Amino acid sequence: MINIRKLEAELWESADLLRAGSKLTSNQYCMPVLGLIFLRYAFSRFKMVETEILKNRPSRGGRVMPVEASDFSAKNALFLPKEAQYDYLINLPENIAAADLVNKDGHTMNSLGEVVNNAMQLIEEQSEQLTGVLPKSYTDFSDELLAELLRIFNNSALDDVGGDVIERIYEYFLNKFAKNIASDDGVFFTPKSLVKMIVNILEPKSGILLEEAVA
Repeated sequence: MINIRKLEAELWESADLLRAGSKLTSNQYCMPVLGLIFLRYAFSRFKMVETEILKNRPSRGGRVMPVEASDFSAKNALFLPKEAQYDYLINLPENIAAADLVNKDGHTMNSLGEVVNNAMQLIEEQSEQLTGVLPKSYTDFSDELLAELLRIFNNSALDDVGGDVIERIYEYFLNKFAKNIASDDGVFFTPKSLVKMIVNILEPKSGILLEEAVA
């Protein structure tokens, strides 16, 4: 059984240690880090739904037909293009500039931050609810810092938890960030984009969600 308290504490300690060694403020660090947690969870769910789809997948010429975005829509799940899948990002070469990668608009990408920004844009194209929601400031991060963050959240324990646990990890990180941001800027509020991201993780089927603020 997964020890959630231990998991969230370990993830935070690793991520915060990296921030302390960078020139980024807590405000600059908060949303991109939460975006990576969302991306990691989205990939876990993508793989789970993909497995379900492939169970009864028809074959043609001895080859199983590839999954498509419409297959995921039919299951109310988020489709992830290859360039937005977590294992793709984790396995990128260290020298992005020499990899001849292009973004969705056909422009050459020269940093890992550009690649992650592109991944977020590709995901937003799959869901109207996510349009304009996901963070795209990863070029503020050095490639070394971003690669290490991707590695930290590439934790197999996140494959075994549901949206409610991910939301709990979000809350844990938010609480930690809030203290740092309040100390830096004197105020902290939950951005609308973050609220929408949390809703997409929880995937509610009906009812009303309340996002409470505690003074």
